[in-house]
Parts: sequence; C-alpha cells; structure tokens
Amino acid sequence: MDSIKSKFVLFVWGLLFFLLYFRISAYVWDRWIYGSFIPDIIFFLFVLLLLIPAAILTARFLVEKIPLKIHFIGITAVAFLFSWNLYDDHREKGLNELFSYQASNFVAMNFNYEGWRTEETVPVEELLEFLSQYRVKKIKDSEWDQNVSMERGFEFMIYPKKGKASGASIHPNRLLLYNKPGYYKVLNGPIDMEWIDAFNKKYGNEQ
Repeated sequence: MDSIKSKFVLFVWGLLFFLLYFRISAYVWDRWIYGSFIPDIIFFLFVLLLLIPAAILTARFLVEKIPLKIHFIGITAVAFLFSWNLYDDHREKGLNELFSYQASNFVAMNFNYEGWRTEETVPVEELLEFLSQYRVKKIKDSEWDQNVSMERGFEFMIYPKKGKASGASIHPNRLLLYNKPGYYKVLNGPIDMEWIDAFNKKYGNEQ
C-alpha cells in the first residue's frame, strides 16, 4: 500500500513541479527572450529535455526525504494555489487589467489595423483609463464562434522594451485578447465607440 501511495505522490509532485517550472520558464521567455535571435524551437526543446527530467528528479527527491503524511498536506496546499490561479484567470476583472503596460518599459502602440502608431505614453494611458470603466469575464471559445466582421470595433497593440506585446481586438460587447489568447465578454457594455472614434481622430490626425 505504501508503494502505491509513494507512486501516487511521485506522479502528483512530478506533474505539479513540471507545471511550476514551465510557468517560470514561460514567464522568463515572454519577459526577456521572446523576439530575440533565439528561435522558439529552443524553448520547446528546453521543456522536453530539461523541465520534464528536472520535475521528476525533484519529485523523487521529495518522496525519498519527506514522510508521506506531509506530502499529502503539501499537495493539498499546492492544489489550492493552482485552483486559485484558475479562478483568477476566469474571474470578473477590469478590461484594462488584461494588458501589460509600464511607462518605463514602453516602446510604442499601434492603433487599428492600418491606423497610426505612437511612441508617446499619454495616448496609451488615456486609452487604458477609458477601458478601465468596463468589466469583462472570460468565455469559452464556442461562445465567440460568430462572425464579427459586421460589428464596429478597433484593435491595438502595446509594444514593450522587454517581453511580449499586449493588445486586443475589441468590439462593443466582446473582445479577443492577443497576448494571452482568450475570448472575453463585456459585462457592462456596450463600449462607447463614439469615444473611440474621437480618440482615433484626436491622435490619428497627429501622425
């Protein structure tokens, strides 16, 4: 029975450590490496050749050194943290929270598909401040499965000095997030597209 328990604990810890190492590696990749001369295939090889063995070795070390009773307590705590992260990903939040922006890490913003580009922080901060009044929640892909070509909308991308760009294609009642792909519905929409038109005209004419 103890052998079965040990194998179960080893499997669970191995899976959890792999998810942890992968999350850390993905953050480092997105923040400091993505877009550099290093090809994406290197990251996937890193996952296969290093992360999986590292997760297994870490799990085996813990199983050998720590009593089983403590493992079950630890697994419960880690499972709770992962559940919280899942909840946080799907909870209601401000629309502006979906985008990564820091003035000190800002390079430029592109607005609309064939629109304008700015390297000034004022337009970005004005746009995000406007978007902050709207509440959004993640939805399933199947809930988005409709043609949006006839809907009014706009898109923008914010480019940082380091890390991935963030942006979205936004319509009055829903949006497609680019930087962490996902679909969201606007809970207190529709978004004021008249404001967006005025914003586009205000800064687009400066180009």
